Amino acid sequence: MTVTASVAHAHEELREDHRRLHALVDRLRAAKDLAALLPVLEEMHAALSAHFNEEEKPGGLYDALGVCAPEFRAPLATLVDEHFRIAATLRDMRDRARRAPGDTLLDEAAELARFLGEHEKREHAMVDAAVSR
Repeated sequence: MTVTASVAHAHEELREDHRRLHALVDRLRAAKDLAALLPVLEEMHAALSAHFNEEEKPGGLYDALGVCAPEFRAPLATLVDEHFRIAATLRDMRDRARRAPGDTLLDEAAELARFLGEHEKREHAMVDAAVSR
């Protein structure tokens, strides 16, 4: 299997996972109060943690991209750093929602949904660049 085929294969393996995550992001955006937000934060934290592990594992998407071209290594490092920040943000928001509801959580959830969309666009752009080589 060529490196380009490995990237395409790794990306395809994550396609259904991305669909589930999109549904969670839609629920995150739609939450109007803490009662609706908390279960989404809990589910999203678990789902994104598992998803990030799949992307970063040996033989996974990020590994295939890093092998594909050296110019992807720095942007990949940025995406991995974002994984840590996203997971930490979700964990913090979830814990705060459990302890003491705050009116900033809905605004933070909207910002997180926006950031996740941008993260995914950068990831897809790298995959597209690698596959079109």
